[in-house]
Amino acid sequence: MTELQPIINYSIIFIYVLLFGTAAIDKWKTLSTPEWFCKQFENTIINRLPGKAAGGYWMIAIFELLITLTFIAALFNFALLPYALIGSLFMFGILLLGLRLISDFQGSANMFIYFGTTLISLYVVK
Repeated sequence: MTELQPIINYSIIFIYVLLFGTAAIDKWKTLSTPEWFCKQFENTIINRLPGKAAGGYWMIAIFELLITLTFIAALFNFALLPYALIGSLFMFGILLLGLRLISDFQGSANMFIYFGTTLISLYVVK
């Protein structure tokens, strides 16, 4: 481990806590599924699953919260950082699926940037 590695790790943790933490807070502060979210998925397979689009919304909210907490725990134990990043990869995959289902092609392209950046971060912390 180089002398800069802890600073690199803290900076990676910082950006991901901001990314996932703010998304999770936005979902949990209202404790309701936005109508616009359900409307986007009304003609997709997501709406045929148990819990429908609202269930998917809360699955994402729970996963974002868990990932945020894992990144916060990684502040005290860097060994958790790769696991938080791997969780992020799966989260971006889930979000990509939803974006593709609603034909948000620009949003789904953005997920590849998030995914690729996370792979680079994972490489840097290993």
